[in-house]
Amino acid sequence: MSGVAAEPGPAEVDLLHRDWTFEDLARLPDDGFRYEVLDGQLVVTPPPTPEHQDVLDNLKALLAPRVRGRCLVKTGVGLRVPRLGPERYVVPDLSLVTGPRPPLYYEPEAVLLVVEVESPGTRLRDRGTKRVLYEEHGIGEYWLADLEAQRLTSHRLRAGAYEVAWRMEGDVPGADLLDGVRFADLLAE
Repeated sequence: MSGVAAEPGPAEVDLLHRDWTFEDLARLPDDGFRYEVLDGQLVVTPPPTPEHQDVLDNLKALLAPRVRGRCLVKTGVGLRVPRLGPERYVVPDLSLVTGPRPPLYYEPEAVLLVVEVESPGTRLRDRGTKRVLYEEHGIGEYWLADLEAQRLTSHRLRAGAYEVAWRMEGDVPGADLLDGVRFADLLAE
């Protein structure tokens, strides 16, 4: 052995190295996990639960005909949010986007709305880091689906900060793009 370490291949990635970049993600396996970079740190989220996936599938099916011709409904597509300092690359659960499909990821100005379906493992990140990140980069609307409380909250950007626009929970239906829809409709299999 020569003492020179070989460059790690896809199966030999050092998950603990610092200052992750978008380019580092290309070396990770396509294994169903979601890989994101927040402030240079790798964030790994397991595949969604069936209930989580039902909410996403139902939201996409409900939103697609309501926004047809104005924007597209995308699930699991990346968003690179530039800033000075460490890398930020996130994958919202669902996004409404405009413009042509980019080769790698969407820029914030092409994203009209993002949806995060929180789970116990993502709750703090979805309510904190990601919310602030979307707010800082001018994403006009942020929806947060809380499966435990069976509530969807719409936050709208006003004067650079998110404010609650409406809530869907219990028998209270959604508004705007989800007018007349109840949370139980999102949970349907």
